[in-house]
Amino acid sequence: MKYHDSMAQAQQKMTEVCWFLERYNLPPIPINYHTVYSFISKSNDALCEELEGLLAADDKLDNFILENLFNRFLSEQDSSQKELIQGVSKTMETMDTSIDQSSETINKYIATLDTSLIAIDDADVSEAKQLIAELINASYELKGSQQQVNESLLQARQELKTCQQKLLKIEKQRQVDPLTGLYKETYMAEKAAVWVEQGKSICAIAIDIDDFNDFNEKYGQAVGDVVIGKVAKKIRSYVQDSGLPIRTKGKEFIILLPDVSLQTAKEIAERMRTGVEKLKFISSRSGRRLPTLTISLGISELGNNNLNQLTAAARHSVARAKLQGKNNVFFDPS
Repeated sequence: MKYHDSMAQAQQKMTEVCWFLERYNLPPIPINYHTVYSFISKSNDALCEELEGLLAADDKLDNFILENLFNRFLSEQDSSQKELIQGVSKTMETMDTSIDQSSETINKYIATLDTSLIAIDDADVSEAKQLIAELINASYELKGSQQQVNESLLQARQELKTCQQKLLKIEKQRQVDPLTGLYKETYMAEKAAVWVEQGKSICAIAIDIDDFNDFNEKYGQAVGDVVIGKVAKKIRSYVQDSGLPIRTKGKEFIILLPDVSLQTAKEIAERMRTGVEKLKFISSRSGRRLPTLTISLGISELGNNNLNQLTAAARHSVARAKLQGKNNVFFDPS
């Protein structure tokens, strides 16, 4: 992102950025500063629209939300890294196929050569014996050389596999939130698109930790992060590999469930609710037990709607769950 501000404009915007960060109790780390500077500068329409929506909804801003906005709208590194991974993976697949084809061709050649050489060696042609002997020696030298090529190709394949494993690790780091181990919101659209293309139905469960802002202010962000991690782990345990658990905001999550009936989604949501309610949190400093936390959950089902409408409906159901007293599951059939 390039800006063309004068010194006076930059100083004015810097003041506004600092005021914004102070107002919402956000640390002036580079990602936060960059994101808010872009918002103040109105240099990215999509970013401005989403952040304005969060402010209008009176959502509590935190580092996670701003980092998510930065990755989605401002980070050229994220998109270029993704393209690099896809390009290298495709190249490796092509090379792997070429190695298979090359090895097969070499093996067929060697087999044909062996058969032909034996036939020539058995022929009773005295005047050609010397030439045939030289041909046999040269051919077996070629055979040995091709076998070395085969060994080199096999070694190259192993190196490619090692490289691919490293790339997969990088790809996972791009997709997964380090605090909770859940997927990032940027990965949600990619996975959902695959499911839709496969003709799968999708249910969404939106989850919000009740009264977490008060808990965070009372016990501190460090304790809050530990608690979020434990809540996320409990939520993920009810999904395993059958769905996609995503951290969408600091204390909010979305679970996408492919080919799951609405009734099954309700049962999973209820198990999540009771499971989190049973969690016990103990302060590592004082040894004192911390208050029990609960979650509110909302469910929606993908009909003719797109992914944004699906997740918006689930979040709307969460809001309804909170209005009904929190710590419950709500589904709006309309």
